[in-house]
Amino acid sequence: MVIAIGSIESRWRRALSLGLLLLVGSLVPSPFERHAAFERVGPDKALHCIGHAGFAIALAEALAADGRPRRRAAGLSVALSTALGALVGVCQRWVPGRMPERADLVAGILGSVVATTYWLIDRHGDGRSL
Repeated sequence: MVIAIGSIESRWRRALSLGLLLLVGSLVPSPFERHAAFERVGPDKALHCIGHAGFAIALAEALAADGRPRRRAAGLSVALSTALGALVGVCQRWVPGRMPERADLVAGILGSVVATTYWLIDRHGDGRSL
């Protein structure tokens, strides 16, 4: 029983750590100049996509470990990841060198949806079901 409780706690720790990393990473003042070409597509969009994908999977695993059905856990994790992305966008208005962009939010949502969809399909948790 102690092992199960410890693994659930570590899953929540992982999800919260990734969420905090996303939040801090998105709110650190940027010393770089903005490039207009990267407004809709750019390396930062890939980082948003990958970051939110990892965060959403960690959330889904933690929620499922707490006994929620996999579909509900996936839906909640996408919603929470999207909420974090929206919160970051609001907070970026006051951070030097940062600017809220709709494309960042879309990239985060896309990463969350794709990752949780894969997580739902991968019933064994080992990547073999695809």
